[in-house]
Amino acid sequence: MDNWLIVSNCQTYGLANNLQAQLSDVTVEGLDVLLFSAQPEASISKVEAADKLFIPREIRETLLPLGLPEDKSWVDLPMFTFRAYHPDLTYLKHNDSLVDGPTNHYHSAIVYACFKAGLDQADTLKRFNGGFFERCGYLGLWQSERDRLVEEVNTTGVDIAASIRRWGREDAFMYSINHPKIRVLRDIASQLIKRQGRKPIPGISPHDNLASGPHFAVYPEIAESLGVKGEYVFKNVDSYRPFGLEQFVHQSFDVYAGLDPQGMMPHQHIDHVMAQL
Repeated sequence: MDNWLIVSNCQTYGLANNLQAQLSDVTVEGLDVLLFSAQPEASISKVEAADKLFIPREIRETLLPLGLPEDKSWVDLPMFTFRAYHPDLTYLKHNDSLVDGPTNHYHSAIVYACFKAGLDQADTLKRFNGGFFERCGYLGLWQSERDRLVEEVNTTGVDIAASIRRWGREDAFMYSINHPKIRVLRDIASQLIKRQGRKPIPGISPHDNLASGPHFAVYPEIAESLGVKGEYVFKNVDSYRPFGLEQFVHQSFDVYAGLDPQGMMPHQHIDHVMAQL
């Protein structure tokens, strides 16, 4: 029985599980890039033992200096990101480290821009409306994001042009800009299997492991423009307790108040939003 190894980012285990759920004569294992970096020797042994290695080109290049065998044959994997549902989501760095907030490393550019500009929480909440989102360029991103994603994924030999229309018919197919829902990974896994000359077996759907990760709200005003349901509902990693926009803003302000502003890294997204205040 062949052994396939998936080395990727936060999408690793969802993709590996979806591959395994559609293959009866292959053993599929996932290996997160962070685990590889922390345990390079054990990880290299797994790579060497695998009959087939699936890894995104970008991640492969970062792992070669850690000892990833350069002569190991590999299959390129897509790195899946999509901003249309969550255009306000951003990352913040303080002294070169990611800032942890109420939704893990996911932050609102609007909230931080308002905090940086000296606005209070009440004034910050007033910025969450369709008019301000339009000024920030948050509306009408579907076509450009769709075209970019289809083109990027296509470079790995996977065609999602038809699938992406189906994914977005009922609800947002992303939990955040880089966490797709399980149905997305299932379709990608099916195509990867076909590319290897095998026939995927339908009928079994694995659990959605990214559902336990942080969820960033799909703002209702943005959702309406995309034809899906949206709510100001957030959640943190490893918790299913939801909270709303007011609590998100309050907790974010608490985090930012405890940071030395001199240590915050420059950020074009934040600067753009601040210019709209």
